[in-house]
Amino acid sequence: MRILLIGAGRIAGEYVKALQARGPVEIDILSRTEASAAGLRQRHGLAQAFWGGQDRLASLDLSYDGYIVATPIETLLPYLVQLTRQGARRILVEKPVCLSSAELRAFLHAHPQATAMAALNRLYYPSVQALADRLAVEPATSASFSFGEMLPRIEAANLAPPVLARLGLANSIHVIATVFSLIGLPRLLHPLVSGQGRIDWHPSGAVFAGAGSTESGICFTYLADWLSAGRWSMTVRTGRGVYMLEPVETLSFQPLAGGPAEMLVPPVSDGLKCGFPQMLEAWLAADAPDAKASLYSLLAYLEAIEAMMGYRGDGVAR
Repeated sequence: MRILLIGAGRIAGEYVKALQARGPVEIDILSRTEASAAGLRQRHGLAQAFWGGQDRLASLDLSYDGYIVATPIETLLPYLVQLTRQGARRILVEKPVCLSSAELRAFLHAHPQATAMAALNRLYYPSVQALADRLAVEPATSASFSFGEMLPRIEAANLAPPVLARLGLANSIHVIATVFSLIGLPRLLHPLVSGQGRIDWHPSGAVFAGAGSTESGICFTYLADWLSAGRWSMTVRTGRGVYMLEPVETLSFQPLAGGPAEMLVPPVSDGLKCGFPQMLEAWLAADAPDAKASLYSLLAYLEAIEAMMGYRGDGVAR
């Protein structure tokens, strides 16, 4: 199997480790600079290193079995467009692919048969997959979740201003997409946003709360206060009790009758980025993108986040 990996940052290294652990694979790397491409090739024993970004991509022979786009957020969609126009098949592109639902909608209108899959690795966490299996036979009755963000860490990450201005799409999507993949997409949504102007780089607001119901009638609530402490967490209730993803890498269960919570899925410690092996298997083993991580599902997640966070759908910050 031959894979072209586009990008040479930290996340690209995680893809290399997960692909090599999966089995025999030949990985070529394409990056913007020679130093980054050659460095990743040397560290991981990759086949070939190319540099020059999109200009070099235009001259490559795209006869690979798969393509992974793991570049900075603002360049993800341009690479996806170019790969699609050059006839590449089986593309895995990092989330959120783009910073507005309008951009993704336009791409899908122009390329309705695009076979790319969004790299929403938390949908493939063992904890999340175990909960999905439970909910298949034990329907959810309600859910709640939180997507607090650690602002000092975000501010130290040197993200581009457009990415910071729509951080809900760039980062909080990890939680929000996971929840809606489990309980279904919102049918009704009543968002509340406050704290406009409290975070210079995030003009739409700083505190996000709301409630709604899904297409199957499951009620949900959420709260994220970026002005205070918080963490990512999800709680799903059924007729048997409460399932808790907190931290998201684990799954615990509190039975209806009470008693101590039971740890159903402990943290994974295999040295690979959590969810990557399962996500790569879903991507490589199927003829079509996994429905919950398809670009059409991603579009629905982006639309929900825009409503929850007070973003304009055209990508312009408020």
